[in-house]
Amino acid sequence: MLEVSIACYIYSGSSKFRKMYQNIVKINQFSLMINKKIILLTLFIFFINNSSAATVELTSGALPSSLREGDQINLTAEIKELQDNNLLTIETSLIPAGDKPLYDFGELNAFVNENRYQQKITLNLSSLNRQFIYVTISGKAPDAGNNIKCGNSDLVITKFDYTKLKFYEISADTKLIGIESFDLIILKKENFEKTLQQMNWDQLNELKKETRNLFDLGLVNDAQILANSMKNIQLPSSLLLFGFIAINNNTWLNIIFLISILVCFIIGYLLGSRKQYFDDNEE
Repeated sequence: MLEVSIACYIYSGSSKFRKMYQNIVKINQFSLMINKKIILLTLFIFFINNSSAATVELTSGALPSSLREGDQINLTAEIKELQDNNLLTIETSLIPAGDKPLYDFGELNAFVNENRYQQKITLNLSSLNRQFIYVTISGKAPDAGNNIKCGNSDLVITKFDYTKLKFYEISADTKLIGIESFDLIILKKENFEKTLQQMNWDQLNELKKETRNLFDLGLVNDAQILANSMKNIQLPSSLLLFGFIAINNNTWLNIIFLISILVCFIIGYLLGSRKQYFDDNEE
């Protein structure tokens, strides 16, 4: 009887052990399945993100940090790894210089139906069947000023556009693959500031401030005329005594002042002595 009880106990214990083992196996299988899915999802995302590996490389020309209005520039870029893309969009802030178009694709020009004088152009890569494209961008920096006439009056206000512009901005499909920018130097602003810097009178500081406010309000031409007028104001370098004697410093002014006082004293003394002399004779 005791042996039967022991055997039953051992059997029941082994049954619980088997169930525990089966649960552990199931958990391990589930974890393995989850890990496989995570790995597959990671690989999928990796290949999706790298399916469009288009790049832009500048092959000729320089990219200065700033351009003045009207400055011309010429640069060539190679756009590579386009096999997985359908559309290529190129945009620039430059404007055509003369009759030359903004974009030159070399031998592909005959297959480009877009207007190459436009600042923004989109190419259909499927029709070109190329994995890389060379594009030369030629143009000049635009003028930033826009003149606005106020009603029927002769008043003209000048407003300036944004001065952070682009040499190019290139996108493959919807992905940005390259952008280069420059600062536009506005000639009217540059000349105006140079004119103000030529005024050395402290007495004109307030007037300089108001002149700059006029410029910022858009009265650019009027502010420049006023600044030119103030620049031409000259302090006298010497004082002319009696219209022909030049006095160049304060020392001579002090000497002349003392001499004048002395002369006046002598003249006064002589006149007083003479009057006293006549008064004594009359008595």
